[in-house]
Amino acid sequence: MRRFAAAIAITVSLVSTAFAQQGDLTAKSLVGVWKVTKVVKAGVANANPQPGLLIFTRGYYSATRVTASEARKQSPAPKDPAHLTDAEKIAFYNEWAGYAASAGTYEVKGDAMINHNILAKMVRGMTITEEAIILNFDGNSFVAKPKPGNPNSDRETTYTRVR
Repeated sequence: MRRFAAAIAITVSLVSTAFAQQGDLTAKSLVGVWKVTKVVKAGVANANPQPGLLIFTRGYYSATRVTASEARKQSPAPKDPAHLTDAEKIAFYNEWAGYAASAGTYEVKGDAMINHNILAKMVRGMTITEEAIILNFDGNSFVAKPKPGNPNSDRETTYTRVR
């Protein structure tokens, strides 16, 4: 009987901790390193996405991610780096097209994660603010979706804590 009572107490403790973590999403609760572990886009799930890391620390974030559906291919070395051919320019473009990077400050308001970019791979991304809704947060993973009207608002990304 004691084992049964102890098991119930432990279960209740774990369940209440999980519910408390879901409701306690704060900027501090995101501090750490997160890996992209699943992407659902237009209803199609990819449980083995290309690499991506999201790092939060002391009010700052850094995000890097391969956005292509398959591994990027290295472009060949140019014959004359000072005078690239059109084919070499296209190869460089294709190598970089499926990659995204940004960094800046972040905040959490309710279930929204708000990133204020300071720098980004794309010039147009240097000064924008990106908002995502956190659909689920359990302390070790979270699912984020861009707010409606933002780019890729049909995508849900699952991040799993690495550290």
